[in-house]
Amino acid sequence: MSYDLVKTGIADRLEILGYTESEQSVDFKNAPANEYGNTFILQALSGAMDADNSETIVDRFYDMQNWQVKIAFDKSAQSDVINRDDLHRKKDVILADLDKPANWTSFVRILKYKSWEVTEFPNYFILTINIAIIDQYIY
Repeated sequence: MSYDLVKTGIADRLEILGYTESEQSVDFKNAPANEYGNTFILQALSGAMDADNSETIVDRFYDMQNWQVKIAFDKSAQSDVINRDDLHRKKDVILADLDKPANWTSFVRILKYKSWEVTEFPNYFILTINIAIIDQYIY
């Protein structure tokens, strides 16, 4: 497979859930407030050879990749609890979508949710979801 195929596959899943890709590539520090709750940042963080392969020459290998999705959510003094609750409800929907094999078997061998984290900033929350992917390369 390839980077573009994996990125497009994950992005398509998030777009089906109502999110669009942010113009920001790393974080939401310079993002306008209208992106909060509506956009995502998707990054390929790292990869490594699948340790299950033997030392024999084969026509394919499996790349264990770490990807990260970030979504910013609005925060205000009047509605922090409401916005945080909304963030967690949306997180649950995203995780359920990513957990369903029918949603990703067309573009990766395995996709597994690894962890999520909420980070608080003065004007917004960031939901970070870490995903493990096993991609198959054939040559």
